[in-house]
Amino acid sequence: MSVTLIVVIGLVVDGAGKIQANERADLVAASAARTATNSIGGDTVRVGSLTLDAAKATAAGEAYLAAAGMPGTVTVNGEVVTVTVSTIYSTRFLSLIGIVELPGTGEASARLITQ
Repeated sequence: MSVTLIVVIGLVVDGAGKIQANERADLVAASAARTATNSIGGDTVRVGSLTLDAAKATAAGEAYLAAAGMPGTVTVNGEVVTVTVSTIYSTRFLSLIGIVELPGTGEASARLITQ
């Protein structure tokens, strides 16, 4: 009975922890994508239209991820920046039955608005 109770408590507590870790990963990915879309091209004033500098956008997104302490990738496709991050939730109760980590991911995209 006590083992069953620990497993049920573990599922509730560690399940909620994994959900929170995934939500944080989504928030970090969204913030990194928005940060990256602020990297407009250097000739915006001369040309008169907004363009995304892919190298600067990638560097800005990666710098945000590094500052947040979360590994991930930044992909620029035209005017859209997509950020994917991964995270690990260290379990509290499920570690008692051998499950010490639960992986999680987050993904978000941001588009440069040109109008």
